[in-house]
Amino acid sequence: MEEKKIKILFVEDLPHDAEMAQRVIRKENIEFTNKVVDNEEEFRKALSGFNPDIIISDYSMPAFDGMTALKITREQNKYIPFIVLTGSMNEETAVACMKAGANDYVIKEHINRLPFAVKEAIDNSKARKERDLIEKSLRESEEKFRHLFQDHVAIKLIIDPDSGDIAEANNAACAFYGYSKKKLESMNIDQINTLSIEEIKVLIEKVRKMEQNNFELSHQLADGSIRFVETFSSKVKIKGKEYLHSVIHDVTEKKTAQNQLRLLSKSVEQSRVSIIIADKEGNIEYVNPFFTKLTGYSFEEARNNKPSILKSGQQSEEFYREMWNTLLSGKDWTGELLNKKKDGTLYWESAIISPIEDDDGKITHFVGVKEDITERKKMIRDLVDAKEKAEESDKLKSAFLANVSHEIRTPMNGILGFIDLLQDPDTDPGERKMYVNILNESTNRLMDTINDLVEISRIEAGQVSVKESRVVFKDVMEYLHEFFRPEMEKKGLSFSVVNNCPEEPADFFSDRYKIEAILSNLLKNAVKFTDEGYVELGCRLSEDKKNVVFTVKDTGRGIDEDKKQVIFDRFVQSELELTRTYEGAGLGLSISKAYSELLGGEITVESVIDKGSTFSLSVPLEKNDPEIENELPGSNHDLYTSEKKKILIAEDDLSSTEYLKKILSEENYNVIIAADGEEAVSLYKKNPGIDIILMDIKMPVMNGYDATKKIRETDSHIPIIAQTAYAFQGDKAKALEAGCDDYISKPIRKKDLLKMIEKYV
Repeated sequence: MEEKKIKILFVEDLPHDAEMAQRVIRKENIEFTNKVVDNEEEFRKALSGFNPDIIISDYSMPAFDGMTALKITREQNKYIPFIVLTGSMNEETAVACMKAGANDYVIKEHINRLPFAVKEAIDNSKARKERDLIEKSLRESEEKFRHLFQDHVAIKLIIDPDSGDIAEANNAACAFYGYSKKKLESMNIDQINTLSIEEIKVLIEKVRKMEQNNFELSHQLADGSIRFVETFSSKVKIKGKEYLHSVIHDVTEKKTAQNQLRLLSKSVEQSRVSIIIADKEGNIEYVNPFFTKLTGYSFEEARNNKPSILKSGQQSEEFYREMWNTLLSGKDWTGELLNKKKDGTLYWESAIISPIEDDDGKITHFVGVKEDITERKKMIRDLVDAKEKAEESDKLKSAFLANVSHEIRTPMNGILGFIDLLQDPDTDPGERKMYVNILNESTNRLMDTINDLVEISRIEAGQVSVKESRVVFKDVMEYLHEFFRPEMEKKGLSFSVVNNCPEEPADFFSDRYKIEAILSNLLKNAVKFTDEGYVELGCRLSEDKKNVVFTVKDTGRGIDEDKKQVIFDRFVQSELELTRTYEGAGLGLSISKAYSELLGGEITVESVIDKGSTFSLSVPLEKNDPEIENELPGSNHDLYTSEKKKILIAEDDLSSTEYLKKILSEENYNVIIAADGEEAVSLYKKNPGIDIILMDIKMPVMNGYDATKKIRETDSHIPIIAQTAYAFQGDKAKALEAGCDDYISKPIRKKDLLKMIEKYV
């Protein structure tokens, strides 16, 4: 194929120079046709009419110049090669030509270079044109892709798999995540994905190896909220580098719906209420596991049956007819059903049954949700009973408060009143003695009330324990007989002891104090409630020989049948009214009952109104010899035989000090007084030969416990008796642990104090 001739447009005002240029070009075997012009008008016509492949222009001409020709050429076609041919050209002019768009320039004295410049310019022009076409095609293709990527409604990200950086994000991604495009494309995928960096790397590697490209993930938005997403990722190459193209779908609503459906399903399956679904004919289609657990009917046994398999027969047909009329009218039915399990057991259910309608309003199914309320109904019955008991308890407590108020105020009234009378110097000695007796009686009555209140508080707090020792039947009976005989005789009652316990065994192990306390309470009541006749204290073994039974029998007023149990409750007497005949706080029998239970026994009563009562205390007959405390505290101490004993009293209360000093001085004791624990230790060291110490527990500077420990560091034999107003469990043990030999509670009675001192000195 013949090579096409090129068209050369010469811009030259000198024909000779134009011909010379043509000869040089032909000399290099370049085939061409040409046209020569020397002004702008002809140039413009040739540019469009001749349509040259290359332009060779002189730089300077009288009517035209090469720079203008170059400018016109570039305005019309940027690809036409343009060579400046000039007689002379400095470096600045050459640079200006090249900047204006010339492909080359040739100086006429080196015109032999022109053919080569022509070939190179044409080749470069073709190459440039082809390159521009390719680039244009690429730009158009890239624009299509970018439009497809950026404006697509799906959320899309381009991710660098090596670093996890987000290389590109489309508009939908920006809108979804809530970041600007610039911000999002500066972030790493781990700032969006809630997985750890290591977990993200594992997923990226799966995509690169084409092992997996579909994932369900959680992504965090700019506002901090979490959305469930489904991602489809694939590898793409952009400019020779591998990226991940991820298409992301927000499936939060779908996931939420699935979770709700799963939750609903699990709720039904794991519900602690019975759920039944029946068709419009009432045939059971579904029961949940709790239905089976409650009724005993399996799913297979219940399916295709009617709910009537649960009927107990205890509710009328009219009841069920009204229920079905309600349901068939499209309304919910709420009520309680007494049903029967598979094994015949009756149970109560609280039920809500609802009709399910289709889009046309026709009933297709019935759903019953039923809760077992058997225990609740029982609880309600129990609450009603408890309410009645509580009302009775309120009545008892009101009576008790009035009773305690009476029992405290009455003796206090006597104490305060007769103290005033005793202060009158004109009081007759006989009357003074009577007043003192009344004061003693009132004080004893007040102390009994306080002691009972303290003891019941200890029992309520669980601070009463059993201290076992050897108990001899005969000793208990004789002690109680001697103690209560004067009071019985004073009231004109016959008091006898009937000991039917065998001589062998003659003793057992228990808490003698608590046994005597129980029997003392029973004997006090017997004296109080018996106006004539007798009181009998008895002792025998039970038929099985495992218990010792003490009895207190009287011919008193007796106890009403309905009061036999409540008399053992706190704050109760058989008379509850404010017009009671007898004094007392009503705690004695309650304490006695608590003691009997601590001993592992029981206390019972038999009574007939106006004929009398018999109380029985049964205590286990324990024969094993337990580890017990010394029965005679202080028995290891040396006895002192001086005629006038020296006693150190540690007491910070002035009235108590004067009281003790008065009592002991009258008994020929030499009394030394210390106002606090520190002074007590000091006086003990300064006064050798002290026979016994009365140590108050609560004192300033140094308490009684610490003072006792200090004294015990140098003397382990001197008797120390703790005295305190505290009267709770643990006080005695704490005092003994500190080194005291014994313990006496305030208020201190003269006879009790002297008896305790005599035991040690």
